[in-house]
Order: sequence, then C-alpha cells, then structure tokens
Amino acid sequence: MADNKEGYDPEEIKAKIYHAELPYDIGPIQQLLEEYSGIPAEEVSAHIHAIRDRMWAVKPYVCIGSFRFLSLAFVDNPHYQTSLARLRAPGSTATFLDMACCVGQVLRHLAWSGVDPSRLYGADLERPFIEAGYDLFRDRNASLGKQATFVVGDALAGGNGGDPVLEVLDGKISIVHASAFFHLFTWQDQVVAAKRIVRFFREQPSGEDEDEGGAMIFGRQAASTSPRELTGVRGERRFLHDAATWRRMWDEVGEATGTRWRTEVEMEDVVGQGPDE
Repeated sequence: MADNKEGYDPEEIKAKIYHAELPYDIGPIQQLLEEYSGIPAEEVSAHIHAIRDRMWAVKPYVCIGSFRFLSLAFVDNPHYQTSLARLRAPGSTATFLDMACCVGQVLRHLAWSGVDPSRLYGADLERPFIEAGYDLFRDRNASLGKQATFVVGDALAGGNGGDPVLEVLDGKISIVHASAFFHLFTWQDQVVAAKRIVRFFREQPSGEDEDEGGAMIFGRQAASTSPRELTGVRGERRFLHDAATWRRMWDEVGEATGTRWRTEVEMEDVVGQGPDE
C-alpha cells in the first residue's frame, strides 16, 4: 500500500476514489467472466471485489478503486473492431500488444472472440497486475495463460531504450492498444514512450496494403480542448493534448524514428474521469 512517503494521504485518496459497490455497467465483464472464465454468476461479485482489493494494496490507482479496470468499453471503438477483423482473418499472422495491459481484459476479450492467443501480447509496469489477471480470469493453465506473452517492463527506463526486457517485443507487433497510457506522462516522456513503442512494430509484410496491414496504435486518453501540462493527485506532471498537439507529437516521433504517422482524434466530453489512472 502506498504511504505518506509518496507525498499524499492514502486514506484521503481512498475516500475519494475507492468504490464499495460494483458499477452499474458491470454486465459485459460479468458475461466475460461467466462465459470465458467459467465463474458461476453468483460468485462473480465477490470474486471481482477480492481481486480489486488485492490490486489496490499494490497501487491505489483511480482505475482500480473505481473498478474502471473492468471496463470493456473498448469493444465499441471502431479501431478495436478493425483489429479484431485483422486478427481473425483467414491466414492472418497479425499480432496485438496491449500496452499497460493491467489485468489483460482486452486480451481476454480477443481470445474469447476467437483470436489465437499465441499472437497476443501484454506489457505492464506491475507484475502483480498481470498475476491478478490470471487469477481474475482463471486462465493461467488455459490457452491464453500458456500461449500469450506477458512482459513486465518500463518503456521510460534508460531514456529511449526502455527496459531491456522489452526487447523481446521488438519487430513483432502489428497493432498496439494503449489506453489511459500517454496522458500519464509529460510531453517529453510521451515522446520517449512513443519512440519505444515504434520499435515494437514489425516491418509491413510484402503484399499487404496500408489499410489491411499497416502498423496501428489506438486507445483512449484523457485530453483537453486547451492542451496543457497539469499536476496529478500524487504530484506527477502530465500533459493533456488536443488534436493539434497530438498530431505534432507524433510528427516529432516520426521524425526521430524515420517513420510517418497519420493521426485520428475524436474528442468526447466525459464527466468525472480525469487522467489519474
């Protein structure tokens, strides 16, 4: 559990962001836990609470206290549907990385939807969250647990190099999902993380056109119509983009990596969800 050495009062944080009850929109994850994991309906609530409290003891993040780590809202993202179609296409060799995967709910949904687990990858800074994912979904000894690749590493470690352990992903990935990730960092660190992610992408296979086989990264981030740097509840500095600064950042990344990126941004007004994941 975090303590006052980190510059904030853990009890005050808990009072603000720790929810006693499951969210109203628990239906999708409940279905996944029942049908993919085989957990009886009457056991789902207690099971989720036990895993959440175990994760809260590791890091008291907003997404854990509020159960947002259970959200399957990504399913409605058209880029997720594009990813799913590419991954399930006959003869597909496309691969998918969930960056900052937490419990790996995105990867479990893909596996449940018929994607070959051997082409699924997850990376996170916290090994306990990955371990909690195996227990949440009860699939440590199932196909995903045995065939998917999970890596624990820091994309910001050592400057542009990141943790050496992340090198296992270099040149292997077709699609990256990175939600609630970039907005955790300053502009400079976002550039460092993006440059590290670019190294994960594999070369475009011969014969694949841009629409069918190009490298793609997508996900939801906190943003602002007035792009600016702010300070999080624990004193962290973060930068929130609008469409123009997001494009400018990826232009900077492209210039540094010898790549070119087309950005698409859809701004949504979401009340009560800040960047403190």
